[in-house]
Amino acid sequence: MNNPITAVVSKEVKEVWLRKDYLLTLLLNTVIFLGVGYIFITQPTQNETIKKLFMELTFVIIPPFAMWILSFPFIQEKFGDEKLLRRFESLLTTPISLPKLWGGKIISVFFLSYPIIILVVMVFSFIWYFLAGLNPLVILSIPVWIMALIITPMIPMIYAAFSSWSILRFSHPRLMEALNFFAIGLSVLVFLSSGKIVESIASGHIVNWLIIIYSIIGIFLAASLVLLLIYKLDKENVTL
Repeated sequence: MNNPITAVVSKEVKEVWLRKDYLLTLLLNTVIFLGVGYIFITQPTQNETIKKLFMELTFVIIPPFAMWILSFPFIQEKFGDEKLLRRFESLLTTPISLPKLWGGKIISVFFLSYPIIILVVMVFSFIWYFLAGLNPLVILSIPVWIMALIITPMIPMIYAAFSSWSILRFSHPRLMEALNFFAIGLSVLVFLSSGKIVESIASGHIVNWLIIIYSIIGIFLAASLVLLLIYKLDKENVTL
């Protein structure tokens, strides 16, 4: 990272990392999503293949969903609130470019929200082992771990990046609320349909190397689009 970006990331993370409300929210979200994961873990099925598919699903869908929920307040705080209080306006007068300022804030959102991925994955591993007698470290394939720990966490970050651009570019007071409702609705539909998807798969895996490749291409295209929007957003075009 360039020095200006490093300085922004360090400042933004330090402001939040030791706050009690952050640590409490991190813990609370972990507990809530463990409850959601418990629904999958205790599915009434004796079919070992289906159980393993449900295991894949818990590691691929639930942790990034938790990360996405946790990132909500940081997007609002670091972009919406600073814009509303005109702190962002003062930051734009400094020598740092808008893309670097934006990039530092987005990276800080990642560092503050990614820990829940590690927490949920670790606890899920223990729960699957002790409740279902299945060891994820042995059963889950390398593509599943890549998807769970690297690729799917990029999805909430793409959302954070697009939301932050929307906040900077437009001035509608309920814009963030509309974006959140849309994302929540889409996520609920994915979650509700995920069980049916698993039940419809007779054998094999939800995640394989081909899915990994397609996912990387999709993430790359989405990230490129957001970066293009940011680089075309001049300081003078930021709606304050």
